[in-house]
Amino acid sequence: MPGMNKTAEEIDEKGSIYKSPSQSHVRQVNPRAGKFAYSTDNTFEQEIYFDEVQIVHQIGAKRDQILLENLNRYIKQLSKVFPETPERWTSQPVPESTCKPVKGAMRWTALPTPAKDLLLKVGEKDVSVKTRKLKKQAESLKENVSWELVVLRRMLQEWKMAWALIIEWHHKTVEGLLQSLVDIHDDVRIQAIVTCATAALERPRAAISQGDSDKEAMKALPIQDLPEVLQPPLMAALCDKNANVRMAAAVCQYAIQSHNPLAQEIMQTVLLKGNTVDSWAAAQCLALEGAATYPVIKRILHQLFHKKNEDTEQQSCTLLRHLSGKTVCVHYKTLIHTMLAVELNSHQWKDRIVACRALSRIGGNVSLDMKHKLIQLMSSDWNKKVRQAAAQALGQMNLGKEVHDTIRIKLGQGNFQERVEALYLICGLKLMTAKLLPSFLNCFSDDFMAVRRAACLAAGALQIRDNMVLECLLNLIQGDPCWKIKAFAIRALGQIGCVSPQLTDLLLWAVHYEESPGVRLEACRSILALKLQGDRVRDTFLDVLLLENHEAVLNCENHRLMRAIHLLIHIQTLSQKELLIQKVFKIEAAVRKAKEEAKRVYVQPKEGQKPLKLHTFLQENFQGEEVSPRRRSDFYDTEAVIKVNMNTLMGIK
Repeated sequence: MPGMNKTAEEIDEKGSIYKSPSQSHVRQVNPRAGKFAYSTDNTFEQEIYFDEVQIVHQIGAKRDQILLENLNRYIKQLSKVFPETPERWTSQPVPESTCKPVKGAMRWTALPTPAKDLLLKVGEKDVSVKTRKLKKQAESLKENVSWELVVLRRMLQEWKMAWALIIEWHHKTVEGLLQSLVDIHDDVRIQAIVTCATAALERPRAAISQGDSDKEAMKALPIQDLPEVLQPPLMAALCDKNANVRMAAAVCQYAIQSHNPLAQEIMQTVLLKGNTVDSWAAAQCLALEGAATYPVIKRILHQLFHKKNEDTEQQSCTLLRHLSGKTVCVHYKTLIHTMLAVELNSHQWKDRIVACRALSRIGGNVSLDMKHKLIQLMSSDWNKKVRQAAAQALGQMNLGKEVHDTIRIKLGQGNFQERVEALYLICGLKLMTAKLLPSFLNCFSDDFMAVRRAACLAAGALQIRDNMVLECLLNLIQGDPCWKIKAFAIRALGQIGCVSPQLTDLLLWAVHYEESPGVRLEACRSILALKLQGDRVRDTFLDVLLLENHEAVLNCENHRLMRAIHLLIHIQTLSQKELLIQKVFKIEAAVRKAKEEAKRVYVQPKEGQKPLKLHTFLQENFQGEEVSPRRRSDFYDTEAVIKVNMNTLMGIK
């Protein structure tokens, strides 16, 4: 019966001749990238780029071969070396030194090809498959750690960087650490204590496998934080006579999560009386332990608002969210929100933004006064970024209904300034609902230019394809008295990308007949963005090139593209490619002849003679010739074509 033959399916081949990898079809790095993705049909490149197989460098290996870790060999296609080696001139074999020094690398003439005459030893295939399988399993393992451990690692890293402590714990021994912990020098003891803390936090943790073949989680064997013999000297360091050693010992106790009361007492003292670096580390350790006191919250907020970066903000918000959820007392539950509410009234707009983001990340029950304050910032703050941050905070705190209702009231019942602010919020939040749409449509016919401009910006940013919105934008292009509004409406239609015959007519009319150069410029950009094509677009571009005299339009990037389109049209008008080549050769010969005559023959200039121009020179050489059009419906004047386009042709050549 036809079908798959399973007779030899279970036969284990041994000692067979090595078969080169079959030439597979073209593969891409990322097919979603489309034409921009790198694709190749070469086996060597496929193994290197797609299968991530590494190259094995062997001592004494042949220089014209490449060995991969899956034991596949490839032959390099190298260029010839001159002078040639002695093997070329003698029939006797010349011994080759294995470690002969070679200067430089030989250039490849082509990609490597599989070695077809090499034998694969018995068992090597199984070893290579097993090696690749183990490698994939090791790469698929990911560390599974808790958020508390992440916070402790970041805290210890910042504390070590602040005090310029460079720790290498992988090569330390227990005996060496025991000697350093009882050393007479304070800095040696601190180095040893911090080494123990770093090793406890950065040691390998339990890992899980996310591979398709391994469905069960592969957990590593439990590893102890620190050996038992190191625990007594670390505990004794908490009572050291040096304050810095005691601080390092307290940090180490929190790193191993021992919940030592003496370490907590040291941290409380450092938080109130210590320096900036130690107090910040103490606040993080105490907050992680759940100590939701006023000094801890105050120190975290101080770090949040005085050191504005993403890592500090994430660390602070994580700790504040932990304290807000663990606090039992109602007073401390509202303390965090109250202290953040004070920053909402700050005279620094960056502090108000940080407070809004912190409130959205911390979460929890927000009071009515806090809600009203955020709505006030969203609607009436002088800074645009603060308004957007307040609106985003309200949305992330599940207060989106208040945001929506505020925008709807301002858009329908507010003055022109409030309508502009509401439209900017719609643009920034990408928000549009059925209740907002009627008031939004009325903004396109508003008496104030700022409202109409904001409505165009919002329509383009949201890319609304509703027919009523498109009709409003088309009406603005046709009848708005302000040229800026026409330009913004054209830009919005180009961003939306909805092409219609009416839109095409309006854009071509604007390019050709609009008085304002800004409107013509936006129309050109929208035509290119929408990729409009056809004879009408071609003819319009030709007319614009001949009639446009405004410097801003002439210097824009779209004008250069229109010049290329113009030149391409006239090149296609010529009957054959050979005819174009003949024209170019004739121009070169005429120019060469003119240069030779000017160099060797002196002609007395005539009285009143004008200097020879390029189009006049070309017209004299092509006099009496006609250009046969490709189609009967097309006719081009040879003199006009030469005069307008030969300068461009010579410039591009």
